[in-house]
Amino acid sequence: MKNKKLQSGYTLIELLTVMVVLVVVGMIITSILVSTLRSGNKSTTTNYIRESGNYAIAQMSKMIAYAKSFNGVYDEQASPNLWTDCVNSAGKTYHQVRVTAFDGGQTVFKCDTANNILSSNSANLVNPVDTVVTCSFTCSQNDTSTSPTINIFLTLQKLKPGGVASLLPEAQTVINFQTSVTLRNNVTDVTNP
Repeated sequence: MKNKKLQSGYTLIELLTVMVVLVVVGMIITSILVSTLRSGNKSTTTNYIRESGNYAIAQMSKMIAYAKSFNGVYDEQASPNLWTDCVNSAGKTYHQVRVTAFDGGQTVFKCDTANNILSSNSANLVNPVDTVVTCSFTCSQNDTSTSPTINIFLTLQKLKPGGVASLLPEAQTVINFQTSVTLRNNVTDVTNP
């Protein structure tokens, strides 16, 4: 009688092959999960910036359109700096617009891109974690008998806590907003303090 030993178990080659297959499958699953999380973060960031920008544009548009009177745009380039009307100002860019409401209150919309602020009488119109990349106004008015049309241009980007832009591609969303608003009332009263 011959003593035959039964060999059972796996060879080293079979174990290494299984380990390689498991590592490859694990890497594929990990990359799918990371991609899904990144696209979810990008979508969340985009929606957040879009809501913030739409809110700011809507607030400015509503207050300008239903103002009692238009009190001018601020020309930083003029010497001396003056509030001016929109007649013959095609092509000029301004950073402040002033209107008066029916309750008599005056509102100044100011773009301060150096400090990342878009304000309405010093109250910030965008969330502090958003940065105002660019902001400007243009206006046009054929003559004093027509209502002025104000064009608002705004670009926002979300910041990380601490006020710095994120290095992650999904958080580097920059969105442009723009609208045109024509005043419903044709009253222009530009005075300089």
